[in-house]
Amino acid sequence: MIAIALLVGSSTRADADGVNVLAGPILGLQFGGATDSHSVFGIEGGVGLGPERVNLGFEYRDRKAFGYVEIDPWYILGISLGAGIDSAGALHPVGGVWEGIPLKFPDCKETNSRFQTTVTLSAGYRYTGVHEIYFSVKAGASQNLCLPTD
Repeated sequence: MIAIALLVGSSTRADADGVNVLAGPILGLQFGGATDSHSVFGIEGGVGLGPERVNLGFEYRDRKAFGYVEIDPWYILGISLGAGIDSAGALHPVGGVWEGIPLKFPDCKETNSRFQTTVTLSAGYRYTGVHEIYFSVKAGASQNLCLPTD
């Protein structure tokens, strides 16, 4: 529901022309799994070039630590594709959908390539061996970001 609300609320398409580096916490709920634990928490960070990102993350879910790498392309709606391994040594796919919005982003009219502070909010659903609904606030630096209204 959170991802759908963000999708509806963010009807503009972002054209990130440059490189961005962002990291932040992940908080969420787990559904299914072998335990009665329902919380998900961790950290994720990565590098993006335009709307494509590569993220590395670590989270605790299903009473196990889980490390993963994923590719997160975005066009109208983001998708996550990747793989990870949990602390019991089991391999799991990472797949899901997400949406995000910039809370603070670089000025589109900035003509040089210097990095500026960036903060984003995202939410989504993914499968990592268990079903997760999550949200994340990420901060870092990005080159210019232009919206259709700029």
